[in-house]
Amino acid sequence: MRANRTAPAGDTLLRNLWAAPALFAVAAFTAFNAVGTETAVRVGWACYAAGWLPPLLALAVCAARRERPSVGGAAAGTVLVVLGALFRLNHA
Repeated sequence: MRANRTAPAGDTLLRNLWAAPALFAVAAFTAFNAVGTETAVRVGWACYAAGWLPPLLALAVCAARRERPSVGGAAAGTVLVVLGALFRLNHA
């Protein structure tokens, strides 16, 4: 019989924080492209900017624990930088 292995609550929280920018990026993309009004573009930039908060919080938690960020940290940063550049090119 296999033991039930679950991740500690802190690890699950960190994984969710690293993954959260994807939700903000989808919201920003929707505001930019599906709605497209001037107000929606401002909301899109606000969603994009808010997407930086979860990975920064996860980075602070890792620093407080004296741990290295997981691979999710690099992925979150890469997604935000690439999408930010694309959003900027489309809405300059």
